[in-house]
Amino acid sequence: MGRANALLQGSGISIYQPPASPLDVNREELLASVKKWFQKFRATRWFRITYLVLLGAVVAQLYVLSRSTLACLVILLIPISIFVVPYWLGERKLTRFAGNALVVFLVAILLAAGMSTQALLAQSQSFELRSFPDIASPTMALANGSVDPYQAPPSTSFAFRVNLTTSQNGTPDGYRVYLNLTVVRGVNVAQSSYRMAYSPGNFSAGNTRNGSWYEARLSNLTDAVYLYAFSVWDQGKNWTYTTVDFGPLTASGWVYFGFFIYLWSALSQVTIVALLAYFAILFLWWYTKRSREARMKTLARAGDLPKEEKKAGAKPESSSGGKASKVAAFTCTNCGADVDESDTKCPKCGAVFED
Repeated sequence: MGRANALLQGSGISIYQPPASPLDVNREELLASVKKWFQKFRATRWFRITYLVLLGAVVAQLYVLSRSTLACLVILLIPISIFVVPYWLGERKLTRFAGNALVVFLVAILLAAGMSTQALLAQSQSFELRSFPDIASPTMALANGSVDPYQAPPSTSFAFRVNLTTSQNGTPDGYRVYLNLTVVRGVNVAQSSYRMAYSPGNFSAGNTRNGSWYEARLSNLTDAVYLYAFSVWDQGKNWTYTTVDFGPLTASGWVYFGFFIYLWSALSQVTIVALLAYFAILFLWWYTKRSREARMKTLARAGDLPKEEKKAGAKPESSSGGKASKVAAFTCTNCGADVDESDTKCPKCGAVFED
């Protein structure tokens, strides 16, 4: 056999050799290496940046859910999550908590604006508008309100149509149907109304009780944000209004992105209420911590510190000054050890603290 291998090698033919067996990966060693890497990463500033960005992404999803029936629960979850997550990760400085809120809300607003813009531009057709129950007359109903085309350049001719149905016999001329158009350009908002004309056809009855169609055409619009709705007046005391929707879409995606940033930040009740709730939670935590520290200092000076609180972290009086040392009010984010506010690095693991 050895002679045959030698002949094959001499002839230039490669000889197959089985690969070496793979090294056995010890699960404990792998977990230990991952844990060691995570501890090193946790001691850097990038760890804080990472979890704040991820927390902002979670809050952005909660922003979207705030438009559902879970709005009240979502508004409570936003400030609680912004406070609890950093606290669970070892954050104890008041200034950092305040800075965390600004970063998280900024990331959340940008992501929520991006998701809202993408969802709006993904629509190829308008949603059909109908009478809003709270501001509708029982004798008049509007339905199937739309704009066509829904997305087009500003110079396009846009057709707005809506169907009117009344509870009693009537002629189309006996009712005034209006197109209510809102134009948002930057921070300026302008509203205008256009009277719609009766549109005869096979599906448009001359008797409003059977359903009559009305139409209005607009052209030469601008690259602004448009919202439209419909209303009808029976020339008496009764009015009926429809819901409001975006359209027509004539601007670029950046225009809508800026609009949603403005909407989610300055005009959003979710942001205002969540910010107020967050700083209320932060104040309660700070006041409770401060009161506890003041109480422990008072008891330490009087020498009446309970045994339970001594075991919890109170240090004996120093021999040089005779004053009780400060109780640890901060936690190292790297190893979890208690540290003083004046410490520049952790006495246990040596991690350097940032201001």
